[in-house]
Amino acid sequence: MHSIPMIRELTGLINLKMRLMDQLKKSTEAFLLIIVIHFSLVLVAWGEPAMMSPPPVSGRTVSPETIVPADVLARVQWFREELETVRFEMGKPKQPYSTPMATDALPHEVYFQSVTLFIKADRLALELTGSTGLRPRPIASSDIRPYHNWMLVTAAYDRLMVIKNELGILETVSEKVHPPSTKPTEVGRAIVQASRQLNLMLQRRFSSSDVFQQISWGIQYAEALLARFPGSMPSFSSPSFERGKHPGEVFLRLIECFARVEEIARLSGMTVLHLDEKAAGEAVRDFDVHPSDVYDLATLLVSDLTYLYGKLKDTVPIPSVPFPGRKFPSHVYQQAGVLLTQLRELEKKVSANPNWIYQTKLPK
Repeated sequence: MHSIPMIRELTGLINLKMRLMDQLKKSTEAFLLIIVIHFSLVLVAWGEPAMMSPPPVSGRTVSPETIVPADVLARVQWFREELETVRFEMGKPKQPYSTPMATDALPHEVYFQSVTLFIKADRLALELTGSTGLRPRPIASSDIRPYHNWMLVTAAYDRLMVIKNELGILETVSEKVHPPSTKPTEVGRAIVQASRQLNLMLQRRFSSSDVFQQISWGIQYAEALLARFPGSMPSFSSPSFERGKHPGEVFLRLIECFARVEEIARLSGMTVLHLDEKAAGEAVRDFDVHPSDVYDLATLLVSDLTYLYGKLKDTVPIPSVPFPGRKFPSHVYQQAGVLLTQLRELEKKVSANPNWIYQTKLPK
């Protein structure tokens, strides 16, 4: 039982939180303050029961050794069906099915998609309920297993249940078993579809500034990979600024970056995500590409650069970059050009030294 002073403190924080929610459209600072106040509420009301996530429908125990991609896909599809009930209640448009572009997805790529799914589900919960959640702790690329993806998708599912409860949605959906032969690529594709649907339901969507930030982070990884080779670092000046670019053009430039990363990985004896350039072109032609779609693609690109960097020895963590402020697609297109130039240079160096990752010293 909470004391009278604690109840007064809770009431005051809740009232302030609701006032800030009204300012959410007008102020980024209000958005950040809401998060701070939410955690204050959590601390004040410490001891309230936490939501208990249901176990896998397959009956497998929840551990890194037992969870398989089929469990992750079952949870993703359950999330998508529950999301449909929320979409219907909100009266939001339904995301049309898009042609799959990815093949041969790996667990670390699915992991980054799962992180993005949680972030979007949590943002939607914040907009509709005023609450935020905590995602599972980060994990090194080399340690990622289906279990970690299952935990992230489950955390996103929990945020969706908070929304359903707030909106009074009574429909129930059952989780369905998927075959043990399920591959990570199938999981990744399902997450992409769920993520794209969330894009259409968010009031505060991902912007070109968010994409610029992700690409800038990728540039730091590319720079660190190039630094692996001896000699002076080449200077990469920004390509000329081209006005009037739209998100679809940025999307296609990032597809070019993916092609270079895939070739770098192939030359190095590794495999990463393959994106079908023809399918990407069809997606840009047939659908209205939004910055949130480009953000998802940029996040995948960073996941593969993180994966390559994680193969090196004696590395230091590369922090994310600060929010860049207001940016438009033309700025993002220019920044993606910097990354593309870096990757082309890295591809040349790796072609001459295919064992570069495993060598302590590289020839000049």
